[in-house]
This record gives sequence, C-alpha cells and structure tokens, in this order.
Amino acid sequence: MPSAFATDGFYSFEGPATTSLELIPLSVRYKLDCAEVKLHLQQWQVLSLDERRLLVRQACTSSDEIHQYRALLADMIDRHHAVGTTPHPLSGDEPWRELSQWPLVVVQQSLKQAVALPTIEKWKALGEMDRHALFVLGRSNHAHQEFVAAMNLFFKNT
Repeated sequence: MPSAFATDGFYSFEGPATTSLELIPLSVRYKLDCAEVKLHLQQWQVLSLDERRLLVRQACTSSDEIHQYRALLADMIDRHHAVGTTPHPLSGDEPWRELSQWPLVVVQQSLKQAVALPTIEKWKALGEMDRHALFVLGRSNHAHQEFVAAMNLFFKNT
C-alpha cells in the first residue's frame, strides 16, 4: 500500500509548525531512523530553510540513498553545529516493522484517545512510513490531535 503522505513530503495532518519546517516532519523522522541517525530539534533548527527542504525532498530508501542521506546530513550539521549527529542504530526489531501485532504505544494511545484499532490486517496493509508515523505519534505525549487525524487518514474506510 502506498504511503498516505502528500507529494510535498508532509502528511495532511501535520501542523503549520511542521510544514514551515520549524519542527522535524514525520517524513524526515522516518529517514533519520532509516539512516540510523539521531538529530535533535536544536540541530534541525540551525539548518537553513533550504537545507531543511532538501532533507525533506532527498530520497532515502536504497542502501546508497541511505548512505548519501547520512553523509549529507552529517556535512550540514558539521558546518552549522558544534555537536555532530549521533548514531542511532536500529535494533532489528523496530515496532513499526513488526506486522504480527500493533505496537504497544499505538494501542495505548488509541485507548487514551478512544480510537478503535482496526484489524491487524489493516496495520499490515499500511506502508512502512505510515506505520512509522503512527508509532512516532503513538509515543508522543503532545501529538494527540495528530494521532487521531493519522488514524482517521490511514483507516478512513474501516
């Protein structure tokens, strides 16, 4: 199933602080996880707007693209910030990649927000980026409206 995110690199439920690139968009957060890099908000915000836009547009799917993304980001941060990027290796059992069960943070956030979870088959049918977005929003303590909007967007026909 293709991702529900728009061609401009943002989900329709991401707010103005994200679409203005003040905050890190979910698409970039996904790429950072794929590139196994931790980027702090302060590091993101020292980048120029053009650099942030480039990180939104830059492909990061194949191993070559992931390597290029990691190198591009490291170069940008090295030029602007005294502290470089932090490696954030994946463990191999990332909850958004697990297809046999809902991530616990998504289940808990659904209960908190009184949003019914669709069948596990619906979770399996989501693209990896969309599953990642739900996982990130599920573990957030402040993105409740975005979580509900994401659930509605991803599962509107359930």
